[in-house]
Amino acid sequence: MRKIFTAVLLIMAVASASASTFDPRDLLGGLTGSKDTTNNTSGKTDDKQSGLGGVLGALGGLVNNAMANTNFTVDDLVGTWQYTSPAVTFQSDDALKKIGGAGAATAVESKLEPYYKRLGFDKTSLVVAEDHTFTLKMGVLTLKGTVEKDDTDKSLVFNFNAFGKVPLGKVKANATKAASTLNLTFDATKLIALLTKVSSALNISTLNTVANLLNGYDGIYIGFKLKAAK
Repeated sequence: MRKIFTAVLLIMAVASASASTFDPRDLLGGLTGSKDTTNNTSGKTDDKQSGLGGVLGALGGLVNNAMANTNFTVDDLVGTWQYTSPAVTFQSDDALKKIGGAGAATAVESKLEPYYKRLGFDKTSLVVAEDHTFTLKMGVLTLKGTVEKDDTDKSLVFNFNAFGKVPLGKVKANATKAASTLNLTFDATKLIALLTKVSSALNISTLNTVANLLNGYDGIYIGFKLKAAK
């Protein structure tokens, strides 16, 4: 419900603002970095138009997120899910922070994408079986275990095992689902610690870079936007 309220609030703000006074950078904290280059005669798309496209993209993402919800069961996840892009969420119940966080999430996702490619995370897949066991492939690393739903806060709880045998403990994940898409994010600190612990084959320096990148964000969760395989 809070996500729907946030998306509606943003759309109302855009619709009601005067074109001569409204600056999308005020709403998204300057993340688009757009500038007024009205006198540009080079034939290229000016920065203001480019910035507006970024804002519309961010708003489109918010609307899609508003359609997603936590009202699904583990049975609804049975099947194969494939990576489409990085995902970032913030652990906050403050509606105003979520408005700012939505823009910040888009910016962080863009920064994460090249590191995901270097780690092979852009080939991530999640397979959930009918008995609620799962296989999560992330680059050269394969994690297995069981997944369950926490009915209290609607999060998913992953009971991780390395190589299907070595227990790694439980990790909660924020998860929302809309039709054939799944947004799955884990506590960044715990996820990076887990990956570093179980695999010496991964590029640890890249993981350290990702950790440093996320260090300035409080309560950040990172993971994947996944789409159901056909």
